[in-house]
Amino acid sequence: MASSYTSPLVLCVACAAAPVVCALVAPMIHLNPAMAAAAGGLVAGAGALTLLSRRGAPERLLRQALIELEPKSLPAPDEALAATLAKVSNAVAKRLATSTELEATLRGVLDGIPSPVLATDKGGVVLMLNRAAADFFRDRPGPLLGRNFEELFTQAEILSLHAGALQGGQGQGQVRLTGPDGARLYQVFAAHSRGAGPLGVIMTMRDVTELATAVQLKTDFVANASHELRTPLSSIRGAVETLEDGAWDDAPMRERLTRMIANNVARLEDMVRDLLDLSRLESPEAPVDLAVCRLSDVVGALRDVLEPAAAERSVLLSFEIDPRLERLHTDPKLLLLVLRNLIDNAIKFAYEQTEVRVVGEVTPAPASVRPGARFRVIDQGIGIPYGAQHRVFERFYQVDGARTGHVQRRGTGLGLAIVKHAVRRLGGAIGVESVWKQGTTMTVELPASVELARSEPAA
Repeated sequence: MASSYTSPLVLCVACAAAPVVCALVAPMIHLNPAMAAAAGGLVAGAGALTLLSRRGAPERLLRQALIELEPKSLPAPDEALAATLAKVSNAVAKRLATSTELEATLRGVLDGIPSPVLATDKGGVVLMLNRAAADFFRDRPGPLLGRNFEELFTQAEILSLHAGALQGGQGQGQVRLTGPDGARLYQVFAAHSRGAGPLGVIMTMRDVTELATAVQLKTDFVANASHELRTPLSSIRGAVETLEDGAWDDAPMRERLTRMIANNVARLEDMVRDLLDLSRLESPEAPVDLAVCRLSDVVGALRDVLEPAAAERSVLLSFEIDPRLERLHTDPKLLLLVLRNLIDNAIKFAYEQTEVRVVGEVTPAPASVRPGARFRVIDQGIGIPYGAQHRVFERFYQVDGARTGHVQRRGTGLGLAIVKHAVRRLGGAIGVESVWKQGTTMTVELPASVELARSEPAA
């Protein structure tokens, strides 16, 4: 009788019957041989469904297996057996639907992880990978599933982590890998799968390039700041010791040393001010106070602060500002900080008897948006070598010893870094154009910042 209920497709996978089916069928076995045979055929069919669903069989095969379990294929006389088998068939269908839903949920969770995740069996064959891992290997030809782990990775560190996880351990390490986005630093985790299934190793790869870069920048910043602070302090200490050793009675030497102390104290003050400005701008909590300000007031403040330094170097400071820029919607403190640093830098490196020009222009914008503002600070000085122009906005970066500016007003190396952060906080951009030995032009673009004058409405 069993042959009436089972096809070869079902019989070949009878050993894979689902536990829930066995629990439903087991109480029937003692009834009679016919019912036991029918139950055996049904168990085999349930096993087929379970196995097919686990292996991602096509929907056609799953439907065919369900059709074979329909009560209409059973003999009509035994109504109790038909009803029982119908219940088991429904249970199998529900289990199949639940399994499919669970698989889709797990796949969605894995694909939602931004880091590459992949799993191999105990022989090192890739069984599963998420969307991020597939994207990481998108340049590899052919399918990824079913390939050996060693075909995907050649780095000894990753292979060692995988081999250790296959032996039951777990480990992690930082490895530099080349992917679609170039060389990146990854934190790789490999762990042995504790389950009884076919999985052997689960591996995740987290991109830590930005984090490692930030840590290195912080380390470099502390080292550079310590060096820059130590230099004027050493000069002040040396001058004080020289005065204490008898140079106080030598009037020319005393004047020279006191002037050295004053210059280094001013340098320390500039550096502390720049460090505070940079720290405030890098903080995400720092507010940007946007308001309508008068550009003539900003220009007046810049003249008061910078014209004495320009006169000291015999440099003419001129402002060519479009009258339409009088009312700007921006943060006046940040704008003053940006222009002050750019003009101060231009005065330091301009040739004597030349001119530093500050040009303000209105940039066009769509009718629904306020126009933007463009500021250019143009000097005729030593310029910046082409190979160093992309680095001038780094903190403490100095181009070379020949470009130190006026010796009495040596920069702190933080001015352009401050400008870059301030312009970003204002939503703008900054660019540099320079020709060695001829001059430099710094350009700042501020979007949607101009309040153009409007005619008063008629009474």
